[in-house]
Amino acid sequence: MKRVILFPFIAMLLLAGLFALMLAANLHTFYRLSDESPIAELQFVMTGNSRYEAIISYGDFCNPEHYSLYGDQWRLDALFLKWRSWANLLGFDSLYRIERLGGRYRNIDGENSEPHESHTLHPQGGVDLVAVLASYGGRFSPVDTLYGSSVYEDMNPQYVYRVYRSQSGLLVRKAARPGASSAGGVTTIEINKSCAGSPGLFRRAMRYLERSLGNVRD
Repeated sequence: MKRVILFPFIAMLLLAGLFALMLAANLHTFYRLSDESPIAELQFVMTGNSRYEAIISYGDFCNPEHYSLYGDQWRLDALFLKWRSWANLLGFDSLYRIERLGGRYRNIDGENSEPHESHTLHPQGGVDLVAVLASYGGRFSPVDTLYGSSVYEDMNPQYVYRVYRSQSGLLVRKAARPGASSAGGVTTIEINKSCAGSPGLFRRAMRYLERSLGNVRD
């Protein structure tokens, strides 16, 4: 008699557990496929007619690099390795390598006739593990595709532009630049004091590994 009473109860528990598992898997899918993180931050100082100084930083945004650009807008290019859906659900994030920063013009006539300048942003040489992974196209390969992704925006000195990596490519958001002022042609930029300390041995080792994998530059 007890078995007859317990059977429906156990069956309901199993169904409830199965439903909870399916719900958790669904939520996990939503999180993984919509995950994004910041990979670069850019600011600009106008130095001439359609000419700007670009200030770009990576990772912890504590080590800015300076480049000159021509045009009205900036463009950032990255190489992306996108995993298959099942690999993404297992925790594989898209791999990327920031490759190039350049300027562009809104007007096509300016694009075809005005000066341009572009800069390579990743170290040359070494083993390109991303290309090695993408070269295997077998049935059980976790790699979906290897492709380029770009974002562009205006070079407005009043804004800070932050570039994000999503699971499918790059996106950019801008915000008014805090603590910036300009007087007598001199631009003052707020310094992030949290960057004053030098990274520890573990952090330096992680940076070296990340550069070797072609995944992150900071």
